[in-house]
Amino acid sequence: MAQKRLSVVRGVPRGWAWRLGLSALACLPWAPPNSASAVVFTNATASAGITHVHTIQGVPQDPARTLFYTGGAAASDFDGDGLVDLVFTRINEPNILYRNQGDGTFEARTTAAGFTTPTAANGVVSGDVDNDGDLDLYTTTVGATRNYLYLNDGSGYFTDVGVAEPAALSNTRVRSGQGASFGDYDNDGYLDLATGDWGNLAANSQSRLLHNRGALAPGSFTDVTVAAGINVYRSAYSFRFAPRFTDLDRDGRIDLTFAADFETSQLFWNNGGGAFTDGTLAAGVGTDPNGMGTTFGDYDGDGDLDWFITATTNAPGIPGPHGGGNRLYRNEGNRTFTDVTLAAGVYDARWAWGTTFFDYDNDGDVDLAATNGYNGAGWVNDQTYLWRNDDGQFTDVSTAAGIVDTDQGRGLLHLDYDADGDVDLLVVNNEGAPVLYRNDGGNENHYLRIRTRGTISNRDGIGAWITVTPDLNDPERQLVWEIDGGSSFISQNERTAHFGLGSQVDPVDRVTIAWPSGVTQSLYDVAVDQTLVVNETAFPPADFDADGDVDGADLGMWMSCFGESAQGDADGDGTSIGSDFLAWQRMFGDALVSGVPEPSAGVTFLLAAVGLAISRRARPARAAD
Repeated sequence: MAQKRLSVVRGVPRGWAWRLGLSALACLPWAPPNSASAVVFTNATASAGITHVHTIQGVPQDPARTLFYTGGAAASDFDGDGLVDLVFTRINEPNILYRNQGDGTFEARTTAAGFTTPTAANGVVSGDVDNDGDLDLYTTTVGATRNYLYLNDGSGYFTDVGVAEPAALSNTRVRSGQGASFGDYDNDGYLDLATGDWGNLAANSQSRLLHNRGALAPGSFTDVTVAAGINVYRSAYSFRFAPRFTDLDRDGRIDLTFAADFETSQLFWNNGGGAFTDGTLAAGVGTDPNGMGTTFGDYDGDGDLDWFITATTNAPGIPGPHGGGNRLYRNEGNRTFTDVTLAAGVYDARWAWGTTFFDYDNDGDVDLAATNGYNGAGWVNDQTYLWRNDDGQFTDVSTAAGIVDTDQGRGLLHLDYDADGDVDLLVVNNEGAPVLYRNDGGNENHYLRIRTRGTISNRDGIGAWITVTPDLNDPERQLVWEIDGGSSFISQNERTAHFGLGSQVDPVDRVTIAWPSGVTQSLYDVAVDQTLVVNETAFPPADFDADGDVDGADLGMWMSCFGESAQGDADGDGTSIGSDFLAWQRMFGDALVSGVPEPSAGVTFLLAAVGLAISRRARPARAAD
């Protein structure tokens, strides 16, 4: 059955307004963004209580060359209080959890978080591997012979599941473990895992694809690297830094990419049935000479994800794009990409590592950051880069915006640690102190933030594709975001989707979430300047006849119960406000969207206040937790 969509004017389905005696309401056009020139990043590291320094001493079995790569962090809400916390990996000391205290400061925890011993940890990602409602951790290691999977008890206390778990990759191979990524590549509702490894022979590579055993053993994994076809390399060695699951061709099956050193970056298309095909060269990617960090975002606003990879520039005085430099691959939408690095102005970031697309000025397009670090001939004290997106062309605004760190940057991630509606930036420095840059001024423009909770899909909603249409009168203007299970170089961004809306103060006309399960939900008339938590549901609250569509039949059911004269006054108190909508939901369905603001008094009908529409692909459902 084809999906039916409601055409909404300020929350009222067109065609029904005459029955309700409502005057016509005009949709306002999307508002242009304010100038971003006032945005400044302030070094808030000390005031936020982040005090540790990364070192590379104390792991005697580790070759010094691999310690050079270390310095990772992950941003997530690890204790379930709604605030984003930080976990840093460390080489000669235990990992450290910084618990967000809600006042712009963090409390440092090691033993209290379950981290009691040094583990030579490097890359780190979080994800709910057992679908129990809290975020677990996975870390790779450098110079060791195992990785670590930690289960969360829900309060931010982590327990190592041990070497018997296949995800630990416990063996005799000393690895230089790099990034990792969670993603549900077979859409069974459980998170799978890909790992990175640098410097081992391909036959001994610890870059693996690990399949979650799911309902049989939630959070336990099986190594399927060979069976899935991921054991294909472009060199005799594995030089994989940054794996990332992402659906680049929008076919509903999440693909797998690797940013990798020495011209070995790769793109694997997901064929379904658990198999992947290396499509790197045919897609026009993999030309980066020394790929390190990786990030995906729709920089040109055409509705698909483009791919940026950090790399080293050529030796000083040697031009090129072919011998060195970053790469920006524009997604053409047909499984091919075009190298637009030079045209976009993002070729030269010196010796770059971590990177991220993020809308720091909330103007509605994604900007770009990359951190640097290598003190050698020609590369000395290079600062972290911040590029502002100006209609698909990037302008270096690093110094003007206060991004001036020149230490040995490795990990880089974005987060809104102070919950003020603009995105902050964290740089993790090798053999140095991290730098937390607080965004001051980005929230002068408006925004919408969305957190996903899967019930049929994986609990985190990783892989969910979110499309925001600010104004249905201008349906071609859309903002897109894919919920990410791994990010950049050995670090992980906050998972919340963040959309800048410029100077728009009116509600967003439509937000559509395509879940990995195949369920699609649409929310209408969503207020700006909020963080919205959306729970996946097989049927929307307004679909009272349970036919999979929100349409006139559902409105007719409302009328048959409350009568046209009631005009939405479900509780008979003489007004039509949020309590009437709740009464309506209690009679006909459960509200599985939290955080949607109640309509203000005087709104005479509430059908599309949440207004969900759904299309579904048939698939066995996993019961909600």
